Amino acid sequence: MSKSAQKILKTAEQLFNQQSFSAVGVDLIRDESGCSKTTLYTYFKNKHQLVYSVLQARDERFRQSLLSSVQELDGIKALEKIYDWHINWFQADHFKGCLFVRAVSESNAEDTDILAISQAHKQWIRDLIQNKTTHLPQQQEISALFYLQLEGLISTVLIDGFNAQMCNQQKALIFQLIDLLIAQPSK
Repeated sequence: MSKSAQKILKTAEQLFNQQSFSAVGVDLIRDESGCSKTTLYTYFKNKHQLVYSVLQARDERFRQSLLSSVQELDGIKALEKIYDWHINWFQADHFKGCLFVRAVSESNAEDTDILAISQAHKQWIRDLIQNKTTHLPQQQEISALFYLQLEGLISTVLIDGFNAQMCNQQKALIFQLIDLLIAQPSK
């Protein structure tokens, strides 16, 4: 991908994240990226394709970053690392919640590709959690509980702001619940 296309993508992602998909037009992306409208449309035929490309790039970076943090880990250690990775993300200056959830909320029924990439992103996270908990008893229950806890934290931190004490309390609680599930006899 050319430097111009990368700059357009990076600018568009920052603007979409800071504002919203619907509030940001191609003229603003053009102006902020310093590229001409012709250059923008050379790489992205329309705003919809640009939104999709932004989500693709974000998904790829998200996956690489999270995978590298849990690469060698399994079980509880992997879940702790996944949780801590999210806590670090929540503290980033640019944190504005999940861009995939926001993309779906701003899309319409015809935007099937936006829905599909967003669903694939969330499914990848669920699959990662399940793969890292394969050897734990009650694996399905633990995976579902942990995934939903992360999703809830994303919304909570977006709305209420980052609170280290609350995040630490929630971490202790989720791992207490996981310990209880592990201790339960299998059904």
